[in-house]
Amino acid sequence: MTRREFIGDGFAAFASLFCGRLFAAPLGWKHGGKPNLVFGVISDTHLRTTTDGKYSTKYWSDNWVVAALKHFRGQNVDAVLHCGDMAHCGQVEEMEFHRTAWDKVFPHDLAPDGHKVERLFVTGNHDMEALNYGIGKMVIDLYPDPEERARHVLATDIAANWERIWGEPYSDVWHRTVNGYHFFARHYVPGKGEEVESQAAALVKETMGEMPACGKPFFLFSHIRPRKVLNAAMREYSNAVSFFGHWHSSAANWNRIYMWSAGPVIQCPSCAPHGSNALSSKDDAWSPNPPIEKSPETEGNRQCYVVRVYDDMLAIERYEVGKGGRLGADWIMPLGRYDPRPFSKDELKKVIGEPQFRKGAKLEVSLDRIDKINKIAKTANDNPVNPVNLVQENPVSPKLCVRIPLADGNPDSRVYAYEVVVAGEGVKLRKAVYATGVNMGIGHEPNGGVTTLEISKSELPPCKTLTIAARPLTSLGTSGRPIITDFKV
Repeated sequence: MTRREFIGDGFAAFASLFCGRLFAAPLGWKHGGKPNLVFGVISDTHLRTTTDGKYSTKYWSDNWVVAALKHFRGQNVDAVLHCGDMAHCGQVEEMEFHRTAWDKVFPHDLAPDGHKVERLFVTGNHDMEALNYGIGKMVIDLYPDPEERARHVLATDIAANWERIWGEPYSDVWHRTVNGYHFFARHYVPGKGEEVESQAAALVKETMGEMPACGKPFFLFSHIRPRKVLNAAMREYSNAVSFFGHWHSSAANWNRIYMWSAGPVIQCPSCAPHGSNALSSKDDAWSPNPPIEKSPETEGNRQCYVVRVYDDMLAIERYEVGKGGRLGADWIMPLGRYDPRPFSKDELKKVIGEPQFRKGAKLEVSLDRIDKINKIAKTANDNPVNPVNLVQENPVSPKLCVRIPLADGNPDSRVYAYEVVVAGEGVKLRKAVYATGVNMGIGHEPNGGVTTLEISKSELPPCKTLTIAARPLTSLGTSGRPIITDFKV
């Protein structure tokens, strides 16, 4: 088998899952002018008290909420959206922590240049019904007296607590304009999901009336994804963009954070103190052919968006605020010029790009049982040892370790996963593995971004020499050129 045959056949079935090669970024997709509107989007920050009711300065600190807000401030935002789940255990004090964080960055709701920054916040299920979950036991233990407990629970009187903390009246659904753009919000109200959706749909209809197919965009946001009632109402508008939280899915995975119901529906990732590495889901484009394996875990990440709106396009920028950095290419949605669906996923595919390895990049391959024996021998102070005895005393299932260098040769595209094909004597094994550090900002990948895939020797083709290839992929399936090596087993 020639290498050309190996590449063409070995990746053919995998590539067919993505309906062939995707378009590269069109010329002129980056905007150079000043946006009409800039806003930040954050969700699921989950601040909480400690078990003694005090503010924690370690695990549950507001460090990353403040980091996200400072990032927004640096981007000169006009508004900040929060899609809910601020108070992890539904406590008044936890919501107050968020007000303190806000005031640290935007005192009196003002940016450094003096312009007002609008707070567009809604509640989530943790804010409103945390006592129904296991975490509620902490609050019950903390305040055993029901009357005392009620004073510390947001949901006891959300309207009064909301107005006192945020200085604005509470309403299950509401509408506000920022720089001439409309925002519609709905709080999480336990047991009234469909009713609140109906109210939101009516508010949109009353405010917007009949809109042209490609009119000025407007925005809806909530904690829970829009459901049947709201989706039905939004089918009249092709210019509505929705944001929601709750899922904690990583913004590295476009298949998970982007949906189309009656318009684009975008999930906002978590910015909680403990972070979130949620990547795997039924929405991964290639799962289960083959399913993607996890590379070594990275530390928890905290992610958010910055959205810029121009006359002719809308740009969504994805950021990690723990260590900093962008998560990959911006999502550009053209406005007005494309009919009938200017926000379709096909437009996103055009700018997702093709990740590539750097020139000269090579795979490193080894059998880790040999590595383990060498490590054991070293810890034995280099005394003479019998390798046979070492294996008997320290049984290790032999594994093929494929170490893949970071595919960052194309700065306009971020690698999401790698497909690895192992072939020998006509037998092929196909695997996929998430890229190490894909949840982190570009330039902050651990171990230099090297991804290790371990394959049990029992899975390998039964031959003495293997041909191994790795191809970089994005979460939407655009793929770069593979690198290939031979390995003698």
